[in-house]
Amino acid sequence: MSERGEGARWNRPDASMSLLADLLAGKGLDPGYEEAAARRAAGGDRSSRTGRSARLLAGTLVLGLLGAVAVVEVHRGEPVAQRQRRALLTQIRQRTEEGEALQRQADRMRGQTDRLRRTVLARSAAGRTARQEMDRLAADAADAPARGAGLTVVLDDSHPRGDPQDGRVTDQDMQRLVNALWAAGATAIAVNGQRMTATTAIRFAGDAILVDYRPLSRPYTVTALGDPRRMDGTFAGSPAARSFRTLKAAFGIRFDIRQEDSVRLPAAPAPSLRYAGEVPPK
Repeated sequence: MSERGEGARWNRPDASMSLLADLLAGKGLDPGYEEAAARRAAGGDRSSRTGRSARLLAGTLVLGLLGAVAVVEVHRGEPVAQRQRRALLTQIRQRTEEGEALQRQADRMRGQTDRLRRTVLARSAAGRTARQEMDRLAADAADAPARGAGLTVVLDDSHPRGDPQDGRVTDQDMQRLVNALWAAGATAIAVNGQRMTATTAIRFAGDAILVDYRPLSRPYTVTALGDPRRMDGTFAGSPAARSFRTLKAAFGIRFDIRQEDSVRLPAAPAPSLRYAGEVPPK
């Protein structure tokens, strides 16, 4: 160890390390350096917040754009659906009118055929007997118009309170009504002018009731040929009539019955032949 003079200053051996320790601890920095460092830290926070805001804004804009595109597509597709529905309704009306025109033509041809058949059969006693038997069978098969006193029952949908199905007349209601009128003694029945036969089908398709695949329009008018007083009394006490009175009171459907002095029922359409064979000679 060397000795120093009397006027010499004593320096610590680690004096050179104290400056580095102060720098690492953040002490002893020049105020200008401290201010610059603070500005850089604040600037970094602001840029980070700015970046997050920009990303949030971009995401919002993308979601808004997607929503606008979806709305435009919905509004664009709605008129197309409406046009398609109108086109289908137009086709249905056209096909219905064509079918009715063909049915009228078939009825005229049936009338001409019947007149020719009667003329030929009237030429002999056997032919006249055959004609009488054919007339009797035609009445049973609804192959000829029918006229006389009868009963008219009108059904119609209501303005429903609640479930729309509650105030709607269905195919099952129509089936119950027709069967109850047969049971009450009706000899012939027509629904909206369509004659009922043993093979007539009453179905439901969408919102329409079909009779032999022909749609019915509201209100539904069922005409039954027979003794009006007896049919009215028997039908009024039937389960079907009680059910309709309950539906009328609860949901407001239309259910009207009136006796008729004279009604006319048209002939049923010509039946489709399912089986045919040769008639053996007598």
